[in-house]
Amino acid sequence: MREFFVAFRSRSDAVRFYEEVITYRLPARVVNTPSSAGAGCGLSVKMLMKNLGQARAVLERMRTDSVIGFFGIGANGAVRRL
Repeated sequence: MREFFVAFRSRSDAVRFYEEVITYRLPARVVNTPSSAGAGCGLSVKMLMKNLGQARAVLERMRTDSVIGFFGIGANGAVRRL
């Protein structure tokens, strides 16, 4: 697994998280939440797996309760909850 995404219930929280992450110069993109994740507002933030710890730290500082979870993206495109 090389990438993961963070799914949110709130579109504004997804964008806010993205803006926070890029201030730390972490590569990230706002993407449509894959339907296989089965929940959310439709927006997620996709990042490299090596930055998972930093992403968790940013979320802790944000103190948001709209995070659905972290999902890994497999080589074949399969999604699984982390």
